[in-house]
Amino acid sequence: MTVFAEIEDLVAKGEPVAVLTIVDKEGSAPREIGARMAVSPDEAVGTIGGGTVESLAVESAREILTGEAEPGTRTYELRPEGNTGMVCGGSMDVFIDLVRGQRRLFIAGGGHIGEALAEMAQVMEYEVVVIDDREEFTDLSRFPDGVEVINGDYYDDLIKQPITRESAVVVATRSNAYDRNAVQAALDGGAGYTGLVASETKTEHVLDGLREKGYGEAELAGIRAPVGLDLGGSSPEALALAILSEVQADFYNASATREDAFSLDDLAVVRGGGDLGTGVAYRLHQAGYPVVITDVERPTAVRRAVAFAEAAYEDEVEIEGTVGRLVENADDAVRGLRDDEVAVLQDPDAEIATELDAAILIDAIMAKGKFDTGTRRDDADIVIGLGPGFEADGDVDAVVETDRGHELGRVYYEGTATEYNGEPGERRGFTHERVLRSPTAGTWETEVAIGDIVEAGDTIGFVGDDPVETEIDGIVRGLVHEDVSVEKGAKMGDVDPRGQDVDPGKISDKALDLGGGVLEAVLRLS
Repeated sequence: MTVFAEIEDLVAKGEPVAVLTIVDKEGSAPREIGARMAVSPDEAVGTIGGGTVESLAVESAREILTGEAEPGTRTYELRPEGNTGMVCGGSMDVFIDLVRGQRRLFIAGGGHIGEALAEMAQVMEYEVVVIDDREEFTDLSRFPDGVEVINGDYYDDLIKQPITRESAVVVATRSNAYDRNAVQAALDGGAGYTGLVASETKTEHVLDGLREKGYGEAELAGIRAPVGLDLGGSSPEALALAILSEVQADFYNASATREDAFSLDDLAVVRGGGDLGTGVAYRLHQAGYPVVITDVERPTAVRRAVAFAEAAYEDEVEIEGTVGRLVENADDAVRGLRDDEVAVLQDPDAEIATELDAAILIDAIMAKGKFDTGTRRDDADIVIGLGPGFEADGDVDAVVETDRGHELGRVYYEGTATEYNGEPGERRGFTHERVLRSPTAGTWETEVAIGDIVEAGDTIGFVGDDPVETEIDGIVRGLVHEDVSVEKGAKMGDVDPRGQDVDPGKISDKALDLGGGVLEAVLRLS
């Protein structure tokens, strides 16, 4: 049998085939350009030269067949010091391509869903076989020409079919027992896709029956139930489209996501762009969510080296590779989101969440329960509060713990976070000593920069004519932006006694923990 005939035969049987072709050579090589061979999961036909070079190429071909590697050209050096160890003295390039087997769809159950599915699948050039034990549901007039219809047993007649890893079996019968028999045939036949049209209760009955027959959890985990992609609609045609879409995605190992990566469907709005809100925004952005941060016109973020709120003064900031850009309105925000930036908007009430119909709203104002920030559960599909002042399953959907310790980052879906005690986190025995506070009301002017090393007694800046001094040695980790009007007792900055062991340009562990908690809540509540 010729290589081409073997390829045609294997494809017709539903087997994938790797086709190996010599496309270039230099010097001495065992075969000429154009020599081919075909490799299936279980056999090989033809030759590209034998020996080590062919063995290596066949190994690469089988990796492509299993999805471990991509099709393409492999170069083999036919020298002792090359990648084959052969002594021919030349080299050759082998292009390895993948030819998929004939797609087949076996439908167990000829009801309304099976009828619609058969028609759609034939349009998509699947070979379609429908099996039903009822004569009236295997009437050929109900199906398009070319669909094979079998009036028979859901196991005995299905297992006789040419089921391969390129085949899909969709089970939509009228009873648990018939469903179980058809799924069993799909498993025994080695189908690449098995889908079960059933409710959760019915699915569990089917799976329990298969467990009793000795099937393991790993085998059962491959059964798609509920079956199909979430496309909406409940008609037989809508369900058939959802099922066939999933079968198609599985066949091509595709993501089944939008081709346009940009979408506002999962828009997250974070109220408050301080360091903790920034940690949340960073985590969400890294996970692929478009993020808008809203804040006041002149934010008083302390750790502004890692605060997107700083864009209010600098127009653009970059934090750990993520750009935050100040925008003026929703249109500008969307432009920034398209460029994979975090949009920063002067919008203290987060009105943009309503304007853009945000899916997620996170309140990171960190009011510590002292006042009502205005965030409500109906502000978005998912509303999350950071720290005290919120009640999960009340005014928000979830609350993330902000108190340092064992519970930091934990998500509460009922109840509240730990009440704020007014004491800063401990660092090398220091708590409130780390914090720089304004001695009076006035305008803040700085004398040092974030990242500077200071000693106890050093003047960090002035509020009006009154100096603000550090009580401890350490690194200046945070400072409110200068020329900002502050109240007496306001937090102006902080000094970390760990000194150069701390990088003030990196998002803190606490902020990342809160971001992780928010991400958990978003995924759970979506």
